[in-house]
Amino acid sequence: MLTKEQINAIKKDFSREDERMPVILGTLGDPGRFRIFKILMEHRDICVTDVASILGVTVSAASQQLRVLERVGLVRKDRMGQMICYEVRDDDPIVKSLCKLFS
Repeated sequence: MLTKEQINAIKKDFSREDERMPVILGTLGDPGRFRIFKILMEHRDICVTDVASILGVTVSAASQQLRVLERVGLVRKDRMGQMICYEVRDDDPIVKSLCKLFS
């Protein structure tokens, strides 16, 4: 059985990233969002219209899925005039690890 000190030490080892991981994995559990994430891993600055064309979905549907990926911190958007493009947030340690895992 663990001592109180050991339990407290283990509790301290858990970080906010541990709370974030189930949310990220749940988000990528959707096949459409996973495909979009894979596309963005392989190609930088892909616009919403390009994602829609690649997947054969409406721009609205692609945009909605990209917003979900952005909300959990997997991608970031960049406005280029009228177009909105997305890229993987490879400066994030969790995202970087996922990119290694999925490549």
